[in-house]
Amino acid sequence: MTLKETTVKKKVKFRGRNYIITILDDEKIKVDDDIYSPIVIQETKNLYRVSFDDCQFNLELIDGKLYLEGEEIDIEIKPYLKPVESSAVSQRGKKIFVKAPIPGKILQISVEIGDNVEKDQLILILEAMKMKNRILSPIKGKITQIFVIEGEMVPQDHPLIKIEN
Repeated sequence: MTLKETTVKKKVKFRGRNYIITILDDEKIKVDDDIYSPIVIQETKNLYRVSFDDCQFNLELIDGKLYLEGEEIDIEIKPYLKPVESSAVSQRGKKIFVKAPIPGKILQISVEIGDNVEKDQLILILEAMKMKNRILSPIKGKITQIFVIEGEMVPQDHPLIKIEN
């Protein structure tokens, strides 16, 4: 029996290393090429006990910050974008629709129509489950449309911003 990947795939930067995290069927997760069956128990409103294989640890979420065993951890989560050949990205006239990677609330829009943006520049912040997700520009280009306003709740895959290069 093979595990089928779902649409939830994230690029996570933790302690200076990038990981690709994929949610699989049957409550399994794939971290790069390794598959785990974690057990997550919510101890209190903000405290979770996570265990898998021979590993067990506590995760705590306080004021939008994540703590691992009491130590604040710096973690960056981005939507996973399949690698694109550089020639495809650099083509003139390419239009990119940046969509919500998960359902959430628009906390901050960091750009305006007409702004020029660089690849990986912050364009907005989307809050989901008390976590602030930094949405970055996938290409260098110009903001031509903004489809949301601050405070708006959006579903997954909802268009947020249109960028042209």
